[in-house]
Amino acid sequence: MNIGVVVILLSVDAVAAAAAIRLTHLLRFESGLFSNPIPAELCGPILLLTGFWWLLFAIRGMYLTPVALSRFDEVVRCFKAVVIGIFIVFLATFDVREPVTITRIFLLTYGLLVFIFISSGRVVVRILQRRLRRRGKGLWNAVIVGYNEVGRRLNHQLHYWPVWGFRVVGFIDHLPAQEEHLGVRVLGGIDDLPRVIETHRVQWILMAPDRQAHDALLEVFDRCSFLRVRFMIVASFYQMVVGLVRTVEIHGMPLVEVVPQLVPLHIRIIKRVVDLAAGLVVTPALFIITPLVALVIRLDSPGRIFYTQRRVGRGGREFTLIKYRSMIRDAEKQSGAVWAQRDDPRVTRVGRILRRTHLDELPQFINVLCGQMSLVGPRPERREFVEQFKDKVPLYERRQRIRPGITGWAQVRHKYDETLEDVIDKTRYDLFYVDHISLALDLKILIATVLKVIRGEGH
Repeated sequence: MNIGVVVILLSVDAVAAAAAIRLTHLLRFESGLFSNPIPAELCGPILLLTGFWWLLFAIRGMYLTPVALSRFDEVVRCFKAVVIGIFIVFLATFDVREPVTITRIFLLTYGLLVFIFISSGRVVVRILQRRLRRRGKGLWNAVIVGYNEVGRRLNHQLHYWPVWGFRVVGFIDHLPAQEEHLGVRVLGGIDDLPRVIETHRVQWILMAPDRQAHDALLEVFDRCSFLRVRFMIVASFYQMVVGLVRTVEIHGMPLVEVVPQLVPLHIRIIKRVVDLAAGLVVTPALFIITPLVALVIRLDSPGRIFYTQRRVGRGGREFTLIKYRSMIRDAEKQSGAVWAQRDDPRVTRVGRILRRTHLDELPQFINVLCGQMSLVGPRPERREFVEQFKDKVPLYERRQRIRPGITGWAQVRHKYDETLEDVIDKTRYDLFYVDHISLALDLKILIATVLKVIRGEGH
């Protein structure tokens, strides 16, 4: 993200929003256009609406610089955002007693002027960005993975058409470092990629795979899981023909962004609000039911009421997960960290009921309130298992780019994991969720989880 461009866009949007409401007020209520200062009563609405447009545009990702600085696309994005914004304002100010008033006409006029002013200002900004790019300013540092025919052709296109915004600082390949193309040399192999990214402040990884590059691509994703870089890959002809991907064409070379920036801002905000609401509702209930649960647990077996365990959360950071204890005391004292099995003899009688009804998971709402977990997401694992799985399961660490969940897509679509093959299968579901996260999918998972609880399908 270019901070300078973001500041300019924020300023342009603020001036445009203020000018729109002022001109709307003049057209409707005053004469002598632009001859009067802004009335004091308009200062509040101008500030409020400016903040509203900033928030809406930020949620819709309109302060991120696109690869293609298309002026037409910018106008279309502004139109969609303004339509949504005006609809929100309409609902917020709607009066059922007077559905059609002068205020509605005022609002429509304001919406039209906001669109004209903001889209015009943003088009000017994009034109200036294109000119600066042609002069080699404001470019993203990028590396091309693959010193092959496709990679060299991509470097050629980006070298002679800097308007796309990429400055190629080097290639990543197994070839010796003295190899170079148009002054750009091979900086190292895939093992050197994290070092190259840090040294050259790389923002984009552009992958130009050959036919045998499947394993290399997975290795690139694994090594860069937690680095602040974005990925684009040259799309194959087959993918374009069958419509599997939407591409950005750079002078005949189709590229598609893969492993994109996770979870749009508006989904992150709504998910967190839902998590907090659920935590605030369920946590007080824990104080009511915990004494009863504690009583039956202690009558069934000696030991603590709560079971705590260190788990790996978002970004690889550890946290303490809380559950009602469902196993005998010191269950792993002799065996160490092992998988729980179906009909595990270490599970107590009360523990089987807690697990079958998933009641043992309820204390994790405390983790949700603390921001360590979410209602929906990949289940967190222990450090021992994470270290074991990341070497055997492709892209396993990508699960850790979002908050782990109390329930998840893998939990409602797959059986309890007992073997490495189960872990691999469940990881596919987790990665699908990470790449397709949405509020609708979260709702589907929550409904499926409730049905599993009702049917007593826990383990």
